[in-house]
Amino acid sequence: MGASAARHVPPRHATAGVTLFELLVALTILATLLGALMASSIISGRFFLFSEESIHVQQQARQAISAMSQELRQARDGTVTTAAGRVTFQIVLGYNLPLPCPVNAVCLGARDQNGVNQQGWSYRYRLNGTQLVREILNGVEGVGTPQAGTRVLANDVNQVTFTYAGGTTNTLTIALQIQRTSSGLPGGSVSVAPTPLVIQIRLRNV
Repeated sequence: MGASAARHVPPRHATAGVTLFELLVALTILATLLGALMASSIISGRFFLFSEESIHVQQQARQAISAMSQELRQARDGTVTTAAGRVTFQIVLGYNLPLPCPVNAVCLGARDQNGVNQQGWSYRYRLNGTQLVREILNGVEGVGTPQAGTRVLANDVNQVTFTYAGGTTNTLTIALQIQRTSSGLPGGSVSVAPTPLVIQIRLRNV
């Protein structure tokens, strides 16, 4: 081929590498994706925390109401006294029991931590800080003192009230509010629903 033949010139290509504009676009997309992932993670974490705390407060309320209802249904009308955040009562231990119970009469009192009948003793539910506790008194409210066997019925109790209606009504109304607080929760807290949880228990009249 002669020297005068046309020389082959390779086609021009775009300059290799990434321009500053393309880099900024990529970084913007990456930042958006990371932000979305972080937001999703935070929302998921809060939802998980809310679910756990909701289960907790409902469980605390259920176990407290269950324990109190079972015992209060054995309570004798006329033995119930209420005050701020507390109720004291006696149950029917039996009829014509051995002394010191009255002869040929119903014996009232409570059972000690070993399940032994104690005539004249009482049970007391009261709010102790944020705990609802059950105590056994060796007497009645204002006279008896707590004995062994105190137990916690519920934690994280924000408020509890006991309202007794005697006579033909013969019921005890319990309003219980359990609440957990945390900066990670929507609104900062979660409470038992409905708030407060209200239950009425009919007492024994015999």
